[in-house]
Amino acid sequence: MLKYRIISGVSFLSVVGAMALWAPTWVIGLFILALCTLAILETVSLLCAAGFPSLKWTSLGIGLLWMVSAWFAAAHTGALHFLNWVMPGLSAWAIFLGCLFRSDQTKTLEKVTGSFCTVAYVPGLMQFLLLLLFLGEGSRHGDGRMLLLYGILVIKFTDIGAYFTGCAIGKHKLIPKISPAKTWEGVLGGVALSVVISLLTLTAFRFNVSGMAFTWIDGIVLGVLLAASGILGDLVESMLKRAADIKDSGHWIKGMGGLLDVLDSLLFAFPVLYLYVLWMKHRGF
Repeated sequence: MLKYRIISGVSFLSVVGAMALWAPTWVIGLFILALCTLAILETVSLLCAAGFPSLKWTSLGIGLLWMVSAWFAAAHTGALHFLNWVMPGLSAWAIFLGCLFRSDQTKTLEKVTGSFCTVAYVPGLMQFLLLLLFLGEGSRHGDGRMLLLYGILVIKFTDIGAYFTGCAIGKHKLIPKISPAKTWEGVLGGVALSVVISLLTLTAFRFNVSGMAFTWIDGIVLGVLLAASGILGDLVESMLKRAADIKDSGHWIKGMGGLLDVLDSLLFAFPVLYLYVLWMKHRGF
């Protein structure tokens, strides 16, 4: 299992690195949309197993519309910004009407709840990848792809640090009712490695990522924040899987499980990275 986990992890980071270096921005955007599509379908299946059958196609349509609106709102100015702001309201409107006009009115409340959870959990959080993609300035590629690469490296090495530290010296359980394998020692190991990778990555970029000037203090703060939010994202997905009584969200990736098992930490950490970088822009760096 560990062998396949390592192979899958290295393959994932290799694809991410190659796309960050060579892929056109629109290809990266389409790749994120494809990941979002698969993640929505996984979430629908997961919630259905937990007794909350989502409106599958309604959730998928709303989710992709939300992602596309975030893409254009981030990449352009004008009326499309308005669409991005009203997407939560449009999502509620579509879900309630989708349930209202269904011939099958059984488990309506569960369908509404499952659909809201699907849309909020995947596109509601995953849109920040697209917002970050177009947030950078002055980079060689003219976008924030290196911000995405930085975030993915820091967050995923948190997972690696937590896993190996927990396996080696983990004794004190973090939240055993949610995730019995996670320990406080693993958390500390993950945070420590996250800070190290954050500083090393920023050093490699000469503390300038996609036109954003970072400091070593930013590196430490972001290392801690991204590690903590990533671990919370991991725990949230574990909570959902426990409610559904399943081990993995899917079987796409050998050694890791489903796509959500890979994206869970990113979903919670990237909004934190986006808000931090946005704050940096407003403070004049």
